[in-house]
Amino acid sequence: MRFRPTHTALLVSLLISSVRAAHAEPLGSHQPLIEASLGARVSKVGSPGYDPFADSDELVQVSLGVAATALRADRFSLAGVGFWDYGGHSSQARGEATTLTTQRLTVGPELRYHVISPLYVFVHALPAFAYTETSLDDAVAEATLSARHWSYGVDSAAGAAVELYGMRSGESRLPRLWGIAEGGYGYLSSTHLGLVPDASSGAPQRTASIDLGSLSLSGPYARVSIAVSF
Repeated sequence: MRFRPTHTALLVSLLISSVRAAHAEPLGSHQPLIEASLGARVSKVGSPGYDPFADSDELVQVSLGVAATALRADRFSLAGVGFWDYGGHSSQARGEATTLTTQRLTVGPELRYHVISPLYVFVHALPAFAYTETSLDDAVAEATLSARHWSYGVDSAAGAAVELYGMRSGESRLPRLWGIAEGGYGYLSSTHLGLVPDASSGAPQRTASIDLGSLSLSGPYARVSIAVSF
């Protein structure tokens, strides 16, 4: 199908009219006061210490988020946001099965700007706290060796949210549905992977520990979410 000049002009006119209408509508309840989200976070981990637990550099985590707007000034708003990300990977090292699971908590401020009523962009820098568990099943010793540690850092990102469903502002404060995407860099401090026999596995006392070097889950990441706001 070929578009004629009249078709193109009509399409451009409709787009301009839609943008003008969205910009003309007052923000009102289009600015979320309380928000809850569910999504997925994918990080690219380049640390050599990640190799024994994964066949690739990707770390996929389920992401739960909450947010509450603290201040509003025209099209700007400042919100407090928090995310809990959970995920892991499994692979083999030295011919033995390995697993890694990690939980990451980030909490802090987020600056938002509504470009038009149903679209806002945002930036944030959130302190991060991560708890990681790693394990290796030693078939010869019939024991599980493990390591648990905390690491700290910061997540810096920018993104955008678009309103997928919602009533016109002022008609009702019914829930609104948003699609959110962000990308940035997550830094976490490096930790030592000294795996020792897990006491609960009944390992022989002479089972040797295994040193897998150091691990840092730092790297670029992307998160996509669906959120409900009020």
